[in-house]
Amino acid sequence: MPLESTRTGLLARAAEYQPLRAFSQTGRYWDRVPQQLIREGGFAEFLPPVESEEDDRGKFGRFHCESGRKELLSRSKPVGRRGIPAEQLERLRRAIEDFKLKANTQRAQPQNLELIERFKLPDIAHDPELYRLAGPWWDRRLQILWGCERTCDSSLPAAAALDKLRADKFYNLRRALTALALLLLLLLSAWWLCSNWSRLLSRPRQPAGQVEAERKAKTAAQAAAAAAQAEAGAERAQAAAAKAKAGALAARKAADQAKAANDAAELKMTCQIVLCGQEQPEADGTMNVALEVRTVADPFHPVPVEAWHFENQTVTAHDRLEAKMKAGAHTVRAVIRDATGKRAEISAAVTVEPGKIITTPGKVSVRQK
Repeated sequence: MPLESTRTGLLARAAEYQPLRAFSQTGRYWDRVPQQLIREGGFAEFLPPVESEEDDRGKFGRFHCESGRKELLSRSKPVGRRGIPAEQLERLRRAIEDFKLKANTQRAQPQNLELIERFKLPDIAHDPELYRLAGPWWDRRLQILWGCERTCDSSLPAAAALDKLRADKFYNLRRALTALALLLLLLLSAWWLCSNWSRLLSRPRQPAGQVEAERKAKTAAQAAAAAAQAEAGAERAQAAAAKAKAGALAARKAADQAKAANDAAELKMTCQIVLCGQEQPEADGTMNVALEVRTVADPFHPVPVEAWHFENQTVTAHDRLEAKMKAGAHTVRAVIRDATGKRAEISAAVTVEPGKIITTPGKVSVRQK
């Protein structure tokens, strides 16, 4: 494909299009300085800017023409048989003449004079795709992809290239007639809409019997829908009741399990103070006794005790209380940790009676201190 269309314009690759020299020795039309000289003035309307670029496929010239936020050249079409609006050809002729007149003001710069005298445009007979029409049908713009040629030495002096272009003398007339036809179509559509507005809004009257039948059918349909909705509601209520019953059973089972666990924990932590040793009375009537705290669930192992309180005395850091007691009743208190790790206190009345076995009266319950 000779020209490549992209979002940013049209690409003329060096493998297909040979760039033209701006001067006899060196330089190209697409170079910055020659391009600036050529495009200033009337040529800017017809000769779009071109950028010399290169990619992995080689060098190319990228022509682009922006209008607002749109790039026009990528959607342009070759002139072909459509012709060019006559007033644009006239403006192009004046641009060529004005460019030639620059030679009178550039005699102090030989290179610019040489560029003006040697300037050429593509020959539409050899490279018709380089002459393009951009923009919508009501605003066609002639755009010339300039400064290159497919056939060597086929380019022509600008005036000679212009003479080969065919004018479309009836472009303005066709544009006006098309606009008029669209306007007439719009007016006819508006007239028809206004004429038939009341008929479009009015509904055709139906016979009385048909209206009554439709009303009854609608009422029956609404009743059937209400019955179906009620039935569905009853089913949802029944399902909710079954779910609630299952939840109640599960909650009851969980409560029973929690009560059993609590009873087991309470039984495990039901403690009592027991006598685990005593000696014969001494001369002053006292005798050595040993006390421990043990649980009902495990009566053979002592429970750790943080402090013992008896007869206005406090003993700490001893799980076994070893003390001298006289005969009689003594109140003993022990500070321990309950099943939740909180501090708790138990107490017992210990009767010391020489020659008899000392025991505690029944179970001693744990109470919070």
